[in-house]
Amino acid sequence: MVRGQGEVADLTQAAAEGLTLAEFHAGSYKTTDPAPAPPPGWTIVVDGDTEKSKSGEKIREAAARGRVLGESSNLARELANEPGNTLTPREFAMRAAAIAGDAGVKVEILDERMIAELGMGLLLGVARGSSEPPRLMVFRYDPPGAPAKPLLGLVGKGITFDTGGISIKSAEGMERMKDDMAGGAAVACSMRAMALLKAPQRVIGVVPTTENMPGGRAVKPGDILRSAEGKTVEVINTDAEGRLVLGDGLWYARKLGATHLVDVATLTGACVVALG
Repeated sequence: MVRGQGEVADLTQAAAEGLTLAEFHAGSYKTTDPAPAPPPGWTIVVDGDTEKSKSGEKIREAAARGRVLGESSNLARELANEPGNTLTPREFAMRAAAIAGDAGVKVEILDERMIAELGMGLLLGVARGSSEPPRLMVFRYDPPGAPAKPLLGLVGKGITFDTGGISIKSAEGMERMKDDMAGGAAVACSMRAMALLKAPQRVIGVVPTTENMPGGRAVKPGDILRSAEGKTVEVINTDAEGRLVLGDGLWYARKLGATHLVDVATLTGACVVALG
């Protein structure tokens, strides 16, 4: 039941999004767990002054918007819940490409050779310690009739598992470091939502994805890397890998013509500096 103060369509959209989010099931890899039952259907009943919404069509459109937003959020949550041994950088790129591509977004996946040709020494430096090769996802949403500018660029962090590298993290709680690709998942699923909702603006998404591992070829504290932009970066702590991969990702978004940038990271102790 939608009831309360405010624009009826806005309330309907919020209700539809909330109901869709409630359908989320984290899934299970347990051998004996049965498959989850399909979510029950739901109906939104509007109780209010529908004249404010001009027509029932506006309310139906609002419910559809909420559904798309909720589904896109749930898809990102599904990706973030995957264990690191199944959601490798290559697998992440394939799944994200399918999610966005099915909505009509153009997707390009750059492999290690193509990343090297772009000179992305920061992304490649972080990837050095892993046996899994990195990937760079590029999403393009270009609706007909949209002006060339502004061009919004979304850049998401896609570290599919973050051990901290040579500056290794504490073992306690490290299992949650599979979550460190949630920023990249948010970008991929946001691109899906914008395409399905027919947003009137051009948008590009860039997601650099790799593992941060302490392998024999891993970047070391004190190493100096060169970014795609040409700037050199001294690595003091290898657990600060997010700003490295995002640095190359932000550069590439600008190279593609982005006039406005939004970066989506996942987790960092540095947020304490800003937020306390």
